[in-house]
Amino acid sequence: MARLARVVAVDVPHHVTQRANGAAFLSQLTPARPNRVQLNDKKRGKRSVCPRFSGEKMFKKSGKPKIGDLYEIKIGAELAYIQYTHSGAAFGDLIRVLPGKFSARPQDLASLARQKELYFIFTTLYHGLRKKELEFIGNFPIPESAAQFPTMRKEGARSREGKVLNWYIGHGLRMNTVQEMQQALHVRELAPDQKKLSVVQIWPVSTLALEIAQGWLPERSEELEKAARKEHDKNQQNALNEGLQFRFVDHFLYFSKQGNAVQAAERLKSGGWSVEVRMGADQKNWLVLAKQPAPVEDIEQTREQLERLADEFHGEYDGWGANV
Repeated sequence: MARLARVVAVDVPHHVTQRANGAAFLSQLTPARPNRVQLNDKKRGKRSVCPRFSGEKMFKKSGKPKIGDLYEIKIGAELAYIQYTHSGAAFGDLIRVLPGKFSARPQDLASLARQKELYFIFTTLYHGLRKKELEFIGNFPIPESAAQFPTMRKEGARSREGKVLNWYIGHGLRMNTVQEMQQALHVRELAPDQKKLSVVQIWPVSTLALEIAQGWLPERSEELEKAARKEHDKNQQNALNEGLQFRFVDHFLYFSKQGNAVQAAERLKSGGWSVEVRMGADQKNWLVLAKQPAPVEDIEQTREQLERLADEFHGEYDGWGANV
């Protein structure tokens, strides 16, 4: 309607204003254009005509997703399916990921929609549809087991190396304010059944497709994240060993107390490492800068050893790097 240069007074019937009846409703709110739109002529009893577009067709193409909508996502040569279950407000759309990947579209989609989901996750259906990353298939009833908003888990703080230190468990949309987080269940270590709870995260459809492809599940999230970090470290190590010349690998450990930092440093010195202890850049924590002689045989093993050392003295391992 941004193109209107003037306002046209139209006598719109009450039932039309209530139901917004497609093209007829749009035509009554559109000014006349030669050879394109003709406003209602009460004397002749003719309806408005708009050959350029139909309000009903436009709604079908750009209408908002509806609860129960089933969508198809291409995963390489296979197909996967998700169903929209709840509005996530600022978190986007809550969907449930249905089990299985298929070489062709299943004939009984209603049966698929009745199956127990693998997990729930927030995504942005509107943007996925615009980018043609998913396709609307149909609308099916939400199973009774998925009708209520699910209990989910939300990560709290992370260590410098990326490890989740604590979790909040509760309603997926009610763990944002301080008061809400105080009311949620707070745990440092997840029990086996809690690991299966869906995670409060927002994934674009492209990310969702990648995670489905690799078989992501809530109970496998830490395992897959650790494997990805290990692969990243391995690639970095290979790049350094193959293409660059360096004498030492620098490792960074942080401690809130100077005494703990000194004890960790002495342990590393006894192993032949060159170590420096100084106040960190944040002026709150003590940095232990440990230099490991090159070449490094297994950076992942070294990481695990330094993580254990940092934990022993109540500190954190913050990764490694090399000057070339």
